[in-house]
Amino acid sequence: MNQSNLLKDNVNFSLAAKTFAGIKNDSRQVKTGDLFVAITCDDVISHVILALKNGAAGVVIESGILVQNESRLPKALYIPVENTRQALSELAQLFYPKQPKAIAAVTGTNGKSSVATFVRQIWGLFGLKAASFGTLGLELTQNHPPEISLPKLTTPDAISLHQLLQALHEAEINHFIFEASSHGLDQYRLHGAKVTVAAFTNLTQDHLDYHGSMEAYFEAKSKLFTEVLTAEGTAVINLDSSYAQSLILLTKSRGIKVVTYGIETPADVMARNISLHNHDIEFDIVTQDKIWEAIRIPVVGNFQVENILCAIGMVMAEGITLDAIMNVLPHLTSALGRMQLAGTTTSGAAIYVDYAHTPDALIRALQALKDHLPEEGKLHVVFGCGGNRDTGKRASMGEAANECADVVFVTDDNPRLEDPSFIRAQVLSHCPKGQEVADRFVAISQAIQGLGPQDILLIAGKGHEIGQIIRNDVIPFDDVQVVRQILGS
Repeated sequence: MNQSNLLKDNVNFSLAAKTFAGIKNDSRQVKTGDLFVAITCDDVISHVILALKNGAAGVVIESGILVQNESRLPKALYIPVENTRQALSELAQLFYPKQPKAIAAVTGTNGKSSVATFVRQIWGLFGLKAASFGTLGLELTQNHPPEISLPKLTTPDAISLHQLLQALHEAEINHFIFEASSHGLDQYRLHGAKVTVAAFTNLTQDHLDYHGSMEAYFEAKSKLFTEVLTAEGTAVINLDSSYAQSLILLTKSRGIKVVTYGIETPADVMARNISLHNHDIEFDIVTQDKIWEAIRIPVVGNFQVENILCAIGMVMAEGITLDAIMNVLPHLTSALGRMQLAGTTTSGAAIYVDYAHTPDALIRALQALKDHLPEEGKLHVVFGCGGNRDTGKRASMGEAANECADVVFVTDDNPRLEDPSFIRAQVLSHCPKGQEVADRFVAISQAIQGLGPQDILLIAGKGHEIGQIIRNDVIPFDDVQVVRQILGS
């Protein structure tokens, strides 16, 4: 066996899976006989030395790093590759080869968790054993989930992802949908997953601290369709997005089937005659040859219509007919922390919690609730911005709240290592309506106390999260539970 060419092609990839005891990309976890994949970073040489000390039988390393540091490295079996992240994904798929039969992935700045939840719920309503994974963790249709080790990230590293896929397969869960983040796609964490349906919801400003530009952000998202989605798969694309046509061109260049959805733009699956009620929405679903009238679903927000259309397109792509799907739509419920009704005051004011943490998401959430607002009601919002993240969106979020809400409380979100007062000041500089209340619990309490009987309050930014990150500590904090505590329910 020519070890230096071990990872040059798929045949030799398969040989690697049979040659080594296991695969690791964390040098601290390496055991005797493992293959260590050295992800390039500033400390990559230190990681290689530790992996070898812990018993690694071989090291996958980028060719340039190997050449530059040959004199510093101990004698060992080194396997040069062009890209260690890509090699890790391909190898992980071989070490953990079993996967659910139907794998769906959804990407976009907003809506991923809701779409994943709706798809899983629809599959479950047809009696299928299904799971969804992403920001909300692993959720399953059955009441007694199997023992599955869960990754910590929204999009886990390649090894964790393939371990999860194999565990789902072994638990006979053959329908799986996950959120595909731009970070995960850019870092090749998803390559090797046999995605049969991929969906794109939208693209608005977020994560520019990582990607640098909207063009690079879109390029990362598009990898789901150009590199991960199988050639026989289906792409489900929101035609109302300004990026839709570019993505359709990229997708069709691979000969992949495309299903479109939209509200404003004619598409394969459309929504018309949308009407909003106290705690639900009603609309017609239209295709080229049929109309299903007055479908009523117990969720709130116009943007949820887009998420439901996306879920319909994805489930339809896996072979369930539209007629059948229509029968189960009234049984859908909102995802945890996504326009979730947290409580109602004794006078009748509704309080919603939502994960909206980008300017576009905040605007969409506020506008959606404004559409549900009674004529005499006022719209209140409590929100903040996270620390050590995209600072450019703070002013935009302040502007959004100032423009869309009647009463605004600016508070702390997850300040992390930044000075919270500085974050609030950046938001307030573009939000003259904003009342500054540093303590999030106090801000929520004051907002609830100020509600009139026909008012609506949105608590935005943290959604499903159950902790607040302050410096290096995670303080228990759950917006929904805080609301219920204040209401005494």
